Amino acid sequence: MNYDVCIKKIDRFLQKNDSQPLLVDVQNRNDLTRLLTHYCVGTTESVVVSNYCKKDEFPRIDNLFNDIQNKSNICFVTGLTSYLKLNGEQELTSRLRETLGMSTLGHVIIISYQCKRYLNIHDPRIIRRIAVLDGEESAVPDIYFCSPELPLPKGVVPTIGLENFALAVESSTNRTIYVVTAKTKKQFPYALYNITELSRVYDILALEDSRTKELDKEMGTEQQWQYALSLFNETPGWGNAIDNVIGDHLRLEIYISGVSQEPREWLWLYYIGLKLYGVKNNWCLNDAASRSSSLKEMTANIYRGILAKAPSDKDFWECYRSRKNLLDQIGNPPSELASYCKLVVGKRKDEIYYLTDNSQQEKEEIFSFLNQYGQEFNRTDLLQILKKVYPDLYSYLKPYDFKNDLLNRYFDDYKYQKVINTLFPEFYEMVLKEAKNRDYNSILDPRSSKVEKLPKKNAMLYFMDAMGVEYLSYIKDVCNELKLHIDITVCRCELPSITSQNKEFLKGWDQNQIVSIKDIDDIKHHGKYNFDYYKNSKLPIHLMKELEVIHDVLVKIKTKFLNGIIDEAVMIADHGASRLVVLYDHENVWEMAEKGEHSGRCCKKSNVDIQPEYATDAGEFWALANYDRFKGSRKANVEVHGGATLEEICVPIIKLTYSDKSIEVYIMPIDSEMDDIYKTPEIEVSYRKKAALKIFITEKYNNVYVKINGKRYDATPLDGGYYHVEMPDIKKKGIYAVDVYSGDNEIAKQLPLIVKHEGQQVNDLL
Repeated sequence: MNYDVCIKKIDRFLQKNDSQPLLVDVQNRNDLTRLLTHYCVGTTESVVVSNYCKKDEFPRIDNLFNDIQNKSNICFVTGLTSYLKLNGEQELTSRLRETLGMSTLGHVIIISYQCKRYLNIHDPRIIRRIAVLDGEESAVPDIYFCSPELPLPKGVVPTIGLENFALAVESSTNRTIYVVTAKTKKQFPYALYNITELSRVYDILALEDSRTKELDKEMGTEQQWQYALSLFNETPGWGNAIDNVIGDHLRLEIYISGVSQEPREWLWLYYIGLKLYGVKNNWCLNDAASRSSSLKEMTANIYRGILAKAPSDKDFWECYRSRKNLLDQIGNPPSELASYCKLVVGKRKDEIYYLTDNSQQEKEEIFSFLNQYGQEFNRTDLLQILKKVYPDLYSYLKPYDFKNDLLNRYFDDYKYQKVINTLFPEFYEMVLKEAKNRDYNSILDPRSSKVEKLPKKNAMLYFMDAMGVEYLSYIKDVCNELKLHIDITVCRCELPSITSQNKEFLKGWDQNQIVSIKDIDDIKHHGKYNFDYYKNSKLPIHLMKELEVIHDVLVKIKTKFLNGIIDEAVMIADHGASRLVVLYDHENVWEMAEKGEHSGRCCKKSNVDIQPEYATDAGEFWALANYDRFKGSRKANVEVHGGATLEEICVPIIKLTYSDKSIEVYIMPIDSEMDDIYKTPEIEVSYRKKAALKIFITEKYNNVYVKINGKRYDATPLDGGYYHVEMPDIKKKGIYAVDVYSGDNEIAKQLPLIVKHEGQQVNDLL
């Protein structure tokens, strides 16, 4: 019925002597206000149901009913049905029937609110006491129950307590009503409202930015969500909050390097940003974020995500580099490193692919792996893996060209056995052969014959105790990296290979020109840094520290060059050392009059001694050239010296210089001059025409050569900075990468060269 008809019905009810209530249902707050304004004047009483509520409680309906039954005047009751809807349809209809059936002393009009769909009553005696006022229904508001402890979103004006609930529903124009209450949604399971419970700060954030719902509540503590809300109060929304605190929320990968120095709140916000927006250019970061349901899990997944990849996957090494760089940027968190190293062992023979050189623990695990599986790999294949996972160890193992087949073969094998912690029988046969033949005497000059001409003016001597030639390939790579020019001479020390017999190279140098580096010898001979073959670890993990010592010395030398302190530096070793003697772990069967010294590698002579088969006459000493020990001396902690094996007696003299001049290198066909330096050079080959090229270098160099696919091709100097190189075995068309060297110095790398068959179009190659 329309408003006028409804008024007439109410008026007729009030004129009758009726002892039962009239129920008037309205559809919107305007009609409700209009009715109350029309009738609630004079002696007419407005009964508000909220008056029957204690603080933040549901109304006491029975008390209400008792009162209105006993009122003798006219009263209009409001708010009842808005409360009853909290308890569901059954409670609502039951209470309405109870109301319509009660007897009253006065005239009671119950104003229901938007209940016509629930007034499905067919009893004509009751129907006549119901008036449904037509009109456009006000939208049913969404109800938010807000915990009293929660800070509400900025700009929200809440309804305080459940006692004010009905008034808010029947008078507010807001589509959303926030009720600050200790009540929970679970207490009203059948409510006819859409109730959302705001019990945590997370819920408030979800109102501010709907993307919050993409995040699990457990991804943050209450304090962390509170931190986010404080940011939202400045500029609402996750994107804005992240932009203000961290930076561009769509390029989060560029801020990862600062993670380890930032406060926990920053780190947590960064994690949330990753969860919401991801990253496009960092596989590991994106993968870890997508797998993680907490910040703690994120760190674990940064370590472990790579375990889901197979080494045969096309993108494996790209993902590997992404992870390695990321771990380095965040400081290789030790909290997850230990468990990762235990877990990765389960990969068995593939374990090596999942390790890096980022931490000492992982490097130790690499040595453990090599000890277990080293002999099962092809050596070339294993070196290519180490090139990616432990570049320093790869550089150590790389062949160094001694310009002698024996030394090349010997030290390639020696280093490999040292690293995989194994002595090959065939190699020991070579050791025994050299112990008898002593070819080193003809191959190598004594060091004493090389040191007199060393530069001493504006120079510094680095006495590298126990740094044998096994490290030359590593030293060469580090010097190339640091742009240090090196000139290496390999010679032999005096016997026995102990420091007291090998200091002649110190003569002629002032004390302030000499820097004595004892760390390598202390590691090998005294177990410095807690390395001990018999007590702590039988793995060659001491090699890690040895390489670090050498690297640090070379960096310090470059610093002196840069500061203008010196013009040249010389690194000289007194002797080398042997790890394989320690592995062999065998005492000589001959009993000598004197006890063995220096871990049994040498022994003072006595008139009653008979020279052992593999001992070398070393003046006052016998020096063993095989892997035995003389009796009477304690075993070595890590490595040993004093004997006459190649690794003990072969020593380097390394001259170092530095220039900051910009060196330019260009390659071209042999019949060309410097023309288009930006064009990739092309050479032709045929049955009669052998591959050859010309090099132009802006500085003069000696001993120039190139390497293509690992093979060396020597260069012949020409006039005017040019060099000629012939490569007769290059016959296939293709694009080649050319590395240019001067001695052990790399002066250009990866220069492209196109080789085509004579008369062929270059387009055929591309």
